[in-house]
Parts: sequence; C-alpha cells; structure tokens
Amino acid sequence: MIIGHYVIRTYRKFKNQGLGTRFVIVGIPLIPVQSFYMFKDSGKVMEVDLYWKQAVKVYFIMISVFYLFIRYLTGEGYNDMPFEKLFLIVLAVNALVYFLFDPYTLKDRKIRELLSRSVYINALPKFLGQTMAYNVQTGFISTFKQRFGGESWKEIVKNNSYTDEHIPFLFPILLYDTYLYENEMTKRHFDKVFKRYKELENI
Repeated sequence: MIIGHYVIRTYRKFKNQGLGTRFVIVGIPLIPVQSFYMFKDSGKVMEVDLYWKQAVKVYFIMISVFYLFIRYLTGEGYNDMPFEKLFLIVLAVNALVYFLFDPYTLKDRKIRELLSRSVYINALPKFLGQTMAYNVQTGFISTFKQRFGGESWKEIVKNNSYTDEHIPFLFPILLYDTYLYENEMTKRHFDKVFKRYKELENI
C-alpha cells in the first residue's frame, strides 16, 4: 500500500501553467493539504490557498470508480440495473460535475490569453486565493508605476484618462482588484478595459 504525499496536476492548464493539489495518500488520495500554481516551462511552483473545488472533483471521480468496481465484482442481482447502463449513467454524472461544478468559460480562456500577453502569470485570481492574489497584484502595480513614471493607476482609472498604452498594464490590476474587493465600480472599469484590450489584440 502506498503511503505518503502525491500532487495531482495540472488542473485548469493553460500555456504550461495550472493548478496542482497535494494529497495525503493511503493507497488512494485521502486528504488535500496544499495547492500550487505551477509553471511547467520554468519549473517554478507557487504555494496558493487550497483549491478545494479540484479536491471535490478528485473525490467524486474516486468514489464513482470505487462504486463501479464494487458493483462489477458483486455482479447483477435480479432487480439490478445492467452494469453497462449503470456505467453510462455514472459517466454522464461525472461529466456534468466536471463541466458544471467550477465552470471554466470562454471568457475565462480569453482573460488568461490576455494575461499571458501582458504579464508572466496567466492565473485567474480565484486560483490563487486572497493572500497570493494580493501579492501578485502588488507586483502588477509596481510594474505599472515603473512603466509610467510613478502614476497612480487608481487616479487614471477614476479620471478615465488612460490610453491604449496603459491598457495591457491596467488589465491585470483591474482583474485582480475585482476579485479582491468586489467593487462594482471597479468591475465596470474592468469590463471596459477588457473589451478594449480584446480589440487591441484582435481576440
């Protein structure tokens, strides 16, 4: 029996980046203990908040496989559903859970594509959790100040004085800000910048 730790990866992979979660293993993955954001091209790994939605999907798949295995071994009783039909139903339920629980939309993919063109990390902020998302956004803000001579991104957004040159640098800041603070005004500014950035990048 295998006992130890194992990292299940890579969840929500996009351009060699994605989430991984370390589980305590006792024969099978039992307890999720830590999630990571992984950069496969560089080998870097960043500790983030436990992404429990990945753990839920792993558990659901394991329970389904275990259930089907037991049903296969025990055979069919007189009133039991045929195994082939049961297998298809379980497969369909797993597909629904995979696609509907923690959905990953076309908009999410476009956001990550634009992130990959403006900054190194293409993670949606929800992948990282509050603390790491705040730290990453701090880096974006520092880059913005260096690029634009110490200008305040908040003042530029507030006054609607940003130009197309600001857009790639404002985009990740506003994206993370909408996650961290859930401000409706910031969300409206993000939607505006997101729309313009898509036009600039022809996405």
